Amino acid sequence: MSVNALETSRETGGTRLIAGLPWAAIALALLLLPMIFTSNSMISTLNYLGTMAIFALSYNVLLGQTGLLSLGHGTFFGLGGFIATHAVLNMADAGWNFPLPLVPLIGGIGALVLGFFGGWLASGRGGMPFAMITLGLSELVYAAAALFPSLYGSEEGVSMDRMDLGASFGMDYGPTVDIYVIVAVWFLICAALLYFFSKTPLGLLANAVRDNAERVEFLGFSAKRVRMLAYAIAAGIAGVAGSLAALNFEIMTVNELGAATSTLVLLMTYIGGTKHFFGPVLGAIVIGLMKIWLSDISSAWMMYFGLLFIFVVMVQPAGLAGILMSGVSLIRSGTLKVQAPLLTLIGLAGLVTLVGVIVVIELAYRAGLDAALGPQMTVLGLPLNATSVLSWGFGLVLVAGGILAMRPLLDRLETLRHSLGKGEIA
Repeated sequence: MSVNALETSRETGGTRLIAGLPWAAIALALLLLPMIFTSNSMISTLNYLGTMAIFALSYNVLLGQTGLLSLGHGTFFGLGGFIATHAVLNMADAGWNFPLPLVPLIGGIGALVLGFFGGWLASGRGGMPFAMITLGLSELVYAAAALFPSLYGSEEGVSMDRMDLGASFGMDYGPTVDIYVIVAVWFLICAALLYFFSKTPLGLLANAVRDNAERVEFLGFSAKRVRMLAYAIAAGIAGVAGSLAALNFEIMTVNELGAATSTLVLLMTYIGGTKHFFGPVLGAIVIGLMKIWLSDISSAWMMYFGLLFIFVVMVQPAGLAGILMSGVSLIRSGTLKVQAPLLTLIGLAGLVTLVGVIVVIELAYRAGLDAALGPQMTVLGLPLNATSVLSWGFGLVLVAGGILAMRPLLDRLETLRHSLGKGEIA
């Protein structure tokens, strides 16, 4: 072997090793999480977050990679869950000892087949026509649930016992940690498949359709076929996520088919960041935790969802992952030390504004929807009164003061970065 060939081989091996480090870190994290969080409630929360992470990754195939805004992606999440639930019930009635970890494959294949049909109907055009068609298909499926109570279980849904299929792989699937193992393995499988898809010719064509569908057509490729295939693949992975949700909660209801589920995955994906592969995973974790924990703390939890979405749209369209990557780029550029004082002051101003917003929102909800609880309340450790002018003034002053302090700081940061770009500051 020549010296050049040997160096090339070493570079390729080093590149592969670096590329594999994030996956190794993810696998290690998945292994350690149930050892750190050992309670059943926390394991169940991890199961939910893993399921939503798969769901968000599937949606990003449409939104981030193909540029398609689907308003009905929750349909395949719900259908995959119902398919998996009925598969468990029918196999249990037949006395089959089927490995439970393979059940999500059934739900995923079923959703994939339905996704081909839905994609054939919806993928003729992108943009708003695609969004409206997917919304219409979702509403049709949701409305049809009332016509087939034997399939959807009417309002009560369809329940199952995941232990009916018997033990396999050394697990009986009663403890929630057994389901965590299934969710973790399927998360790695789905993430790897979707990452591989993004590097295939079809995945690259999906990016091309997102950027310029007319040019793709001019080159001889069918943009409609690319959209249809991307739609079906996204539907299949969403079906796997829905199947995992069914195994975790042992019940599926028609609510999983509705607009709320589709809206939730849209928020998760966009807030996490569509331009980075694991951005939707970050969004699923943040929004999932907000949905589980914040809803127990505040009646205004949906308001915080909306405000976070508006913040991402207006300030950082690249999402939370974009913010993290900006920090990484700042460290790599070697200018963090110079910008750190300004960034710290901006962060403090933002924190003051956030506290003010929380105070005002909580006061508004206590004065309105939660008036029956009385005006006295505690927010972030602060004693407040919903009928007190001082409490309202305190919140408004924090909001106004934080915003007024932040604007000149942002201008100074922009000037500093402009100077750094020109090399005026060593």
